[in-house]
Amino acid sequence: MTSLETSPTPGLLPWLELCSWCGVSLVDSRRGRFCGRRCRQAAWRLRRRSDPGVPPSAGPGRRFAYADPPYVGLSKRYYRNESDYRGEVDHPALIASLVAGGFAGWALSASSRSLATLLPLCPRSARVCAWVKPGGVPPATYGLHGRWEALIVVGGRKRRPGVGDWLLAQPARGWGTLPGRKPVAFCAWLFRCLGMIPGDELVDLFPGTGAVGRAWRELSSRDLPTTRRVAARSATAAAS
Repeated sequence: MTSLETSPTPGLLPWLELCSWCGVSLVDSRRGRFCGRRCRQAAWRLRRRSDPGVPPSAGPGRRFAYADPPYVGLSKRYYRNESDYRGEVDHPALIASLVAGGFAGWALSASSRSLATLLPLCPRSARVCAWVKPGGVPPATYGLHGRWEALIVVGGRKRRPGVGDWLLAQPARGWGTLPGRKPVAFCAWLFRCLGMIPGDELVDLFPGTGAVGRAWRELSSRDLPTTRRVAARSATAAAS
């Protein structure tokens, strides 16, 4: 989880001069929280895809976890040139740590071909959700081509209205070149699958570019105008 401390006095801490989305230094902090239109629009798309009517949780909230490791058998193919490359991920140990971690819910991204290996390691209550990527298959190729990735979801908060167990969204564009990074639409869907609300904690076990952590930091901020309005309405309703 990426966490930020807050201070009522502007200009005293370095993070006050960083873009709230990508983290680069702001040339002129008077322009707002974002370094430019691209980051501002990404944050807007994220909030638009989330549930604006969810108030922040009372108290410390719950702990959730998300793991997006190199997929089974693909670590060397895609990540051997990365500085933190450590070979194949020990998925049995990873899943065991998620089960024993005491989380209110957790999710694990995986390739569709690896489900036969991973699902026997998961609790029987595990659900398999699908991120479907629109687009055709190159005509010069042969056989089946995977156009979806699995999201294994265990536990979580059951909220109303429900959320579909599939997502249709394009792969991520921009904010790095790391293979497998997730788009804004996926982040918003992930949080809804787990039933997360502002005030909850997200433990991102394989942060990569940090996109998922940034997205949750943006949504869980108690300073968002939507959150303030919802909290104000809840307080008014309680007093009446």
